[in-house]
Amino acid sequence: MGRFAILAPVSLIVLVGSVAITPSAEAVPSCVNAGNVTGLGADGCNLGPLNFSNFVVSPVGVTANIFLGALSEVVGINTNLTFQISHDPSPANMADILLYYTAKTLGGQATIGGVDLYNAGRNVTIREEVCGTSFLNGVCTTGFLADYVATGGSFQSATFTPLASTIYVRKDIQLLKDSFISEFTNSHDEAPSEAPEPATVLLLGSSLTALGMAARRRAAKSAAA
Repeated sequence: MGRFAILAPVSLIVLVGSVAITPSAEAVPSCVNAGNVTGLGADGCNLGPLNFSNFVVSPVGVTANIFLGALSEVVGINTNLTFQISHDPSPANMADILLYYTAKTLGGQATIGGVDLYNAGRNVTIREEVCGTSFLNGVCTTGFLADYVATGGSFQSATFTPLASTIYVRKDIQLLKDSFISEFTNSHDEAPSEAPEPATVLLLGSSLTALGMAARRRAAKSAAA
């Protein structure tokens, strides 16, 4: 009996300790004002229905840092990250900044169906590649879900099926002659809800009409009684 009396509090302490060290959803910071992305680690940051993690910034020919400031937001089905960039020298000539990160749904549902990119740079080209599996030495071995190029001041987008619960993003930010970029915005889109078929709409309207007529008949009978 004494052994059980001693073991029980010890077991309770171990259990409480394990609960205390388990990261919770509240412990993951918001992507709004998250700061330098490379400091977010494997837990990353949350925005709307998505988590963003495992940021890697690899500059070639410049010194560069990428931040998440106050402008990221959720608009409808779009989860928008606005990245801010500082690079030295500025303007830059013939350099590259590689950015990798992972985006996944918080609930594990496969709802990601597209990406958009707005490049606000001058003399800057951004190639965005989206893969359904992790990049292996910079290569998507399973084929791209999206692959496009946005020149300075332009907007590009792509949709893909089947929908994904996790996507792996690679951006090659190419700084051309006398180039400068301070920010760009990436949207990670859920699939839009499907509009009901016309036959479904007609059936729903007929059902509502029938319910309305039945209600009026019941009201008439009650009044007569």
